Amino acid sequence: MLEKCRGIVLQTIPYSENSLVLKCYTDKFGVQSYMINGLRGKKAAIKPSHLQTLTLLDLEVYHQQNKNLQRIKELKCLPILQTIHFDPYKRTVVMFIAELLGKVLREESEPDGQMFGFIHTAVQMADVSEGKLGNFPVYFLVHLSKYLGFFPKDNYSAQRSVFSLLEGYFVEDSMQSKDYCLPSVSKELQLLLNGSLEDVLQENFRLNHRKILMQQMLRYYQLHLLLFGELKSPPILHEVFAD
Repeated sequence: MLEKCRGIVLQTIPYSENSLVLKCYTDKFGVQSYMINGLRGKKAAIKPSHLQTLTLLDLEVYHQQNKNLQRIKELKCLPILQTIHFDPYKRTVVMFIAELLGKVLREESEPDGQMFGFIHTAVQMADVSEGKLGNFPVYFLVHLSKYLGFFPKDNYSAQRSVFSLLEGYFVEDSMQSKDYCLPSVSKELQLLLNGSLEDVLQENFRLNHRKILMQQMLRYYQLHLLLFGELKSPPILHEVFAD
């Protein structure tokens, strides 16, 4: 059946000299894989430059339920991203987001229009931002959890100033578990929970706090998401955004 949908490029997998498999997160069908042939010819309608990681797509596809590989009739990059694949800081953010999404988006999962909208908007905002996006990865990590079902509860107060990674909310005492954020880091988490992305990008988080917060939120994902595992990109993020 011919269907129209929007997509976000997650990964491309070489298939032959002139073909690849495009793994894409779509608003209507969730994670899908598409076979794309004829990439190298001068008359190729779809070129490798159209399929860079996190590129935003408008698609017309031949969709067949329960089929592993789908086909694309027409593909357009829309909106066209201007900076995210060329700026060295932004490329590092792309690497992190793509690795994170590869861990949390399952092919068997139901489509989620709200999650798709969040990711689609976040990619555009990263593209148009004129800053270094140092706080962007941890903001994305925290707010993506909302669509995965374990968004931290904001019950922060002077008395409840320690965030429990296991419980998912702020508590008074951290002595019974090693999985908690110290009060100074918990305060910055509370800012992330309530601030818009524009506001958060302006926050001057201390570098060591941002690194710790990233580590703690990744641990939070491991505690609440089955088979999440380790990510390779955070150390690169810390190095690139260390200045």
